[in-house]
Amino acid sequence: ITVFLMYSKKTYPPPTVRIVHSGHACNVEEERYSERVYTIREGETLELTCLVTGHPRPQIRWTKTAGSVSDRFQDSSVFNETLHIAKIQRHQGGRYYCKAENGLGSPAIKSMRVDVYYLDEPVVTVHQSIGEAKEQFYYERTVFLRCVANSNPPIRYSWYRGRDVLSQGSDKGVEIYEPFFTQGETKILKLKNLRPKDYANYSCIASVRNVCGIADRRVVFRLTNKTAPASIKLLVEDPIVVNPGQTVSLVCISTGGEPAPSLAWTSGSGSLPEKSLMKEGVLTLPAIASEDAGVYSCIASNNVGNPAKKSTTIIVRALKKGRFWITPDPYHNDDNIQIGREVKISCQVEATPPEELQFSWLKNGRALRSSERMVITQTDPDISPGTTNLDIIDLKFTDFGTYTCVAALRGGAIPEISIDVNISSTTVCLLPDLEKSGTTPCRRDENHLFSTGQVSMNCRVLRAHPSRVLRYEWRLGSRLLHAGTFDSRDDTDYIVRSLAREGYGEYTCDVINEVGPGRCTFLVTGKAYPPEFYYDTYSPLWQNRPRVYGYKLQWTQMNPSAVDRIMAYRLGIRQTGQQRWWEQEIPVEGNIQKGELITHNLTELIRPEVYVVRLTPITRFGEGDSSTRVVTYSAPINPPLREFHCSFEEDPICMFTQDKNDDFDWTRHSAATRDTKYTPNTGPSGDRSGSKQGFFMYIETSRPRKDGDTARLLSPKFNVAPKNPYSITSPPAYCFSFYYHMYGKHIGTLNAFVKQKGQSTSDASPVWSLSGNQGDRWRQAKISIHPTASFQVIFEGIRGPGIEGDIAIDDVTLEEGECPDPPSNRMYRACISMVTRP
Repeated sequence: ITVFLMYSKKTYPPPTVRIVHSGHACNVEEERYSERVYTIREGETLELTCLVTGHPRPQIRWTKTAGSVSDRFQDSSVFNETLHIAKIQRHQGGRYYCKAENGLGSPAIKSMRVDVYYLDEPVVTVHQSIGEAKEQFYYERTVFLRCVANSNPPIRYSWYRGRDVLSQGSDKGVEIYEPFFTQGETKILKLKNLRPKDYANYSCIASVRNVCGIADRRVVFRLTNKTAPASIKLLVEDPIVVNPGQTVSLVCISTGGEPAPSLAWTSGSGSLPEKSLMKEGVLTLPAIASEDAGVYSCIASNNVGNPAKKSTTIIVRALKKGRFWITPDPYHNDDNIQIGREVKISCQVEATPPEELQFSWLKNGRALRSSERMVITQTDPDISPGTTNLDIIDLKFTDFGTYTCVAALRGGAIPEISIDVNISSTTVCLLPDLEKSGTTPCRRDENHLFSTGQVSMNCRVLRAHPSRVLRYEWRLGSRLLHAGTFDSRDDTDYIVRSLAREGYGEYTCDVINEVGPGRCTFLVTGKAYPPEFYYDTYSPLWQNRPRVYGYKLQWTQMNPSAVDRIMAYRLGIRQTGQQRWWEQEIPVEGNIQKGELITHNLTELIRPEVYVVRLTPITRFGEGDSSTRVVTYSAPINPPLREFHCSFEEDPICMFTQDKNDDFDWTRHSAATRDTKYTPNTGPSGDRSGSKQGFFMYIETSRPRKDGDTARLLSPKFNVAPKNPYSITSPPAYCFSFYYHMYGKHIGTLNAFVKQKGQSTSDASPVWSLSGNQGDRWRQAKISIHPTASFQVIFEGIRGPGIEGDIAIDDVTLEEGECPDPPSNRMYRACISMVTRP
């Protein structure tokens, strides 16, 4: 049977595509012959249908870019013929592509650009400038009304005063213009040198010429002679320290502004906690938690001038991340604690706020007090995380037990953290008696041996349980040297006949019973011990210039008498991330005593780079063991007080800060940059040295300031002395001096306060006060102060009855010691006893 197969070839066409529209289009027009523009009003429904031909039937896909679906329109529409977007929004405008492919030829693609039209409500904001006329002085008040609205297409703005249209040239006192850098975005109405008829209702009409049926929008602003920017006041402390779970209410009140401003609260973290409640300027945070801590700001706006803003910080008490370490460390460094030597137990806790942290120590559950042999110290929480140290100077068997570090916050509302550390025979090596033999030189320092000849080491069992000892092993590092069992003796010896460099190292004697090994260690070396860096340095950042800083490096030498005299130290320093070390030698005069604190100043360190510092002792026999540490720059919270001087020449004005709870701020100023608010017959014409380019701080008493308004300037915090674990015999003295300029017939009062640690601003002690016109010249004030804790100085300027009342200060200095000369003006001392807080 013969079968004939007939085959015919048929050609299938590749896909074709075109887009048709339905829905609520305002207009559809051709653009460049290949793409169409579809105009739709915001909020309407968009429907685009992709009509395709081809066999096999093509697969259809909608995208907003040529390659992928980048915008989030409805996923159910992406692979359908019809793209459906209900209530379209402005961000959904753009080019939409329909792509059809069936595997034959190239995919077919067509696109349509969707243009979404909208017009938002316009907003009018008002600003005022005060100018200075030549020859005679007076205030020229010019008001700017700015109208802004978001739209597509661009807006056409119109201004009305009452029912009258305002146009350029229709009134000599009116200008209408668009700023060059915001063409089409806004239109500004400028009212020059306000006249009575300028106090009226002003209307701004924003129009897109009825495109897509979008109606014009109008906003009205009433300008009166009482129109003024918003001002507010917070009726809360700063900072606010609270316990977790408390309800916190932040009260913000409006103290001025016409129209009446609206009040809103914001958080420094970006959004307010979900549980927060706000009503009429009061922000309530129920059941506050640690994550709610931060800066909260009250903002008042009435579209006149800039919004007013005041902030406060909420601190939620917390204790967390307690940890401890022992020096020497038997758990990690295999460095045994030994009878007769010093043991240091350190306990560190992160506390908020750190100044409320307090520690106590217990031994076997009973309170432990600081003594000559058990010294308890605590670091200053302003400088480093809260840490307490228990130094057991001469460890004895009677010191075995459980030591408990207890951390708590004052007030007791936060559960305390306790950390137990056990000192027992499992962590302590029972140090054997060491004996020397032979006639060659041998120097002995507890369990360290230094020799150039014969060395004899003896390991004696002082106590053990069970008492039957099985064997002993002597090792140098991991190499077994000698092993055996005990007979009638309770000790074993190992002798190095002739010590050479290869014999340096750690010799161990392991005495092993049924429980396990007990170890005695001998370090036989000719090298000097490593130095021990002193991390609790008081004010280590001793030099703080704009681009560089200096660091006070301090250390002690471990067992300096155990080796030959240390003649010098080799100091190496390198910037982190770099390989090169810079080295220099620090010579040492005389013999270093045990515990002697050695100091060397590192200079010209680049801010804010981090450095690695390496320190190596050198004897006549060579280099000893090195120690390294990291030096990190951080803006000092408590700058050193050997001498502090600030002339306000650079920002950020020597770390002075503005008080957040006063009425207005001090201003950094230079006569060379005098602004339009300058008032004649008051204020200095240059800084204290007479330079017009020099800077000083002053209070500007022009409007809107009122009689009695206060401005406070706070210095950085200063430490008075390093922490002493025992006592301070008498408080130190400092000479506090500054120059002041108080010229003008409306001069109010300048006060100076000293605020010590633990005090609020309202509790600060007044040390100087002066009121009234003192003439057009700079004068100096000097006051001896005797703080007993870390402190700040505060300058308070109080506005007098008029605008000619600018008060200035310059060249603030704090120096150790009493002021050498008493103030020349005797009224200063008289004022001290009379000054009271306003």
